[in-house]
Amino acid sequence: MAMDSTLSAIMKETMGKEARFQRKLKDEQLAAKAALMEASGMSPTVVAAPTKKTSCVLNQLDQTQGRTKNPHAHDGRPRLHDDGQQLLRYGVSAEGQGRAAYLKLESMKGGPTERFGRSVTTAQEIGWTAAAATKTYTSSPFAHRPLIQGQFYRPMGVSFSTGAL
Repeated sequence: MAMDSTLSAIMKETMGKEARFQRKLKDEQLAAKAALMEASGMSPTVVAAPTKKTSCVLNQLDQTQGRTKNPHAHDGRPRLHDDGQQLLRYGVSAEGQGRAAYLKLESMKGGPTERFGRSVTTAQEIGWTAAAATKTYTSSPFAHRPLIQGQFYRPMGVSFSTGAL
């Protein structure tokens, strides 16, 4: 059955009603939980609404206008006490700032073994221990190498087919 505009509007209205009902049910459950905690003598926990994050465009605009201070050190290496989120949102990776600095900071903090006491998955175990093995790798003597292009191809100079410049 094809969805026409009427059926689409009906589905949208139904989903909206379901979302409102779920929100109402969740609010009632939170109120009941707070009342139960208050009755037992515990102070009810207040959950603050999550703060809205600024977009990357606004972050870039603040940087160009000088409204935010540069969180990066002058030598370009992130420090362990730096705030990762500020490093991530300031600068460009091509200059060693932004995402590049954030990832470098995260790798300086250590892998999953230092964070969790052990590797959680096999992929983490292989990925964080494979760096030493890749440093000693040499290519096969039978590997394809572009020798002809490096020796015979010249972008300027004498043409081999005609002999003229």
